[in-house]
Amino acid sequence: MVREDLEFFLGLVCCQIFFLSNSIALAGLVIKAIEFQVSLLTSLLTFPPWLLHYCFLILFDPFSTIRFGRRFLMARAAVISDMLFGTMNPFRLSWLNDTKRMFSVAYKFGWGMFWAVYVGIVLLGLLVSSLMVGGYMINRIADEPFVVKETLNFDYTKNSPEAYVPITSCAGVDCVGSCKESNEMSKIRGLRAIPRDQKLDITLSMTLPESAYNKKLGMFQVRVDFLSADGQTISSIRRPCMLRFRSEPIRLVQTFFKVVPLVTGYVSEIQTLRLKLKGFVEKDIPTACLKIIIEQRAEYRPGAGIPELYDASLSVESGLPFFKKVIWKWRKTLFVWISMSLFITELIFTLVCCRPLIIPRTRPRNRPPSNPTTGSR
Repeated sequence: MVREDLEFFLGLVCCQIFFLSNSIALAGLVIKAIEFQVSLLTSLLTFPPWLLHYCFLILFDPFSTIRFGRRFLMARAAVISDMLFGTMNPFRLSWLNDTKRMFSVAYKFGWGMFWAVYVGIVLLGLLVSSLMVGGYMINRIADEPFVVKETLNFDYTKNSPEAYVPITSCAGVDCVGSCKESNEMSKIRGLRAIPRDQKLDITLSMTLPESAYNKKLGMFQVRVDFLSADGQTISSIRRPCMLRFRSEPIRLVQTFFKVVPLVTGYVSEIQTLRLKLKGFVEKDIPTACLKIIIEQRAEYRPGAGIPELYDASLSVESGLPFFKKVIWKWRKTLFVWISMSLFITELIFTLVCCRPLIIPRTRPRNRPPSNPTTGSR
């Protein structure tokens, strides 16, 4: 009875020692992983000043820098030569005369190369899996902002020319052929393309000739209507604009200095106006289409009082919340750190729980031969 209690106690002690040793090994691996990340971050922070320092040394004192680099390379070459020629001493290579020992060394070398390749394949598999999981996580947590860039084709048959930019669909809007849906927009017809409670930043670019008509026209107004799928106006934003003023003396001087590019056609007498339209927030009713209108001046007769245009384009971008915007801007850095952390975690788990997958079993040297006739008692 005492013997059974003693064996049970010894087994319990062995189990505790085993779990304690594994816990200590796991803690050591975690500490080494943290040290590796800290050292890598420190190296990334200290490398630019170090490189800048030696670039300045090369510029201001090139001969001393060359001598320092030569001494550094000679010291490294001396260390490597000592390692090679110290281990390859002719007196220590006398065992090469023994063919059996040479075959044994070649066998061990081949076996070592095989395990090196095997361990490399296992580590590569862990790295690929961590990269795949990191990419999946980034795709799940990083929200891409909604961006649309379209060229505007204004319909000048109306008193106030208008153009349409589809967000999801313009099926309920009378576009009169000026609105063309892409394949992607036709797929998301009827759905919400812009998330709710997100702001829209709209940039309207217009290229106008510096003609006498546009100068005389002066101020004109642009309106952007946000339309629902059934053609109802959700909200509107207006913005007045005009050509930038330049007096006649300034204009003559600029023309004199740019006479050759103007004559050759390299430079044109144009101005590009970029209007920033902000303040719209997506609400319960999703925005399906944008309607851009150049409003007619009130004092002009119908068909007049609108500017002459060479080209016009519209850019729409949704504003992400602060944290989502930070994640989107730093998605590549987050992908690298998440993948690195996953790789180190997978490596630690494999070393602790699946050690034979990476570290092969080795037979202990000087093992006493077992006696098959001896039985356990």
